[in-house]
Amino acid sequence: MKQELMNGTLPGSVQVCHPSGWIQSEIFSQWFLHFMKHTKPTKEDPVILVLDRHYSHTRNLEVVTLAQEYHVDIVCLHPYSSHKMQPLVKAFMGPLKTFYCQEIGKWLHSHPGRVTVYQIGEYSELHTSELQQAK
Repeated sequence: MKQELMNGTLPGSVQVCHPSGWIQSEIFSQWFLHFMKHTKPTKEDPVILVLDRHYSHTRNLEVVTLAQEYHVDIVCLHPYSSHKMQPLVKAFMGPLKTFYCQEIGKWLHSHPGRVTVYQIGEYSELHTSELQQAK
C-alpha cells in the first residue's frame, strides 16, 4: 500500500491492504468497524449488509458477533449467483460506472498529461467540493 493512494481522499478515509492482495478476515473486521462507525445502526434503525459468501465474511466470528450486537443484518448471496443477484451491481454500480467514466473524460480533458492511480483520491475530493458548491 502506498501512502500516495490516499492523496486528496476525504477525511476519515482509511487504507488497509494485505501483501497477498486478497481480503483477509482481519482486514474485513477493520472494514466492518469502519462501516458501523459511518452507518450507525441502531435497534430502531438497523442496517442490512449484502455480501458474497467469501470466508472472510461468513467465517468471521468477530464480524458475526458485532453484527448481531449492533443491529446489522448480514445477508449472503447464493454461491455462483452474485453476478446476477447483487442489486447494487445492476441498479447502482452500472450507472455509476457510466457517469464516472464521463467525469473521468472531462477531468482528463481539463488536466492534460500523464494520469496515474495517485490522482484518483485528489479528483474525488475536487469533484465532491464542486458538487457541494453546486447545491
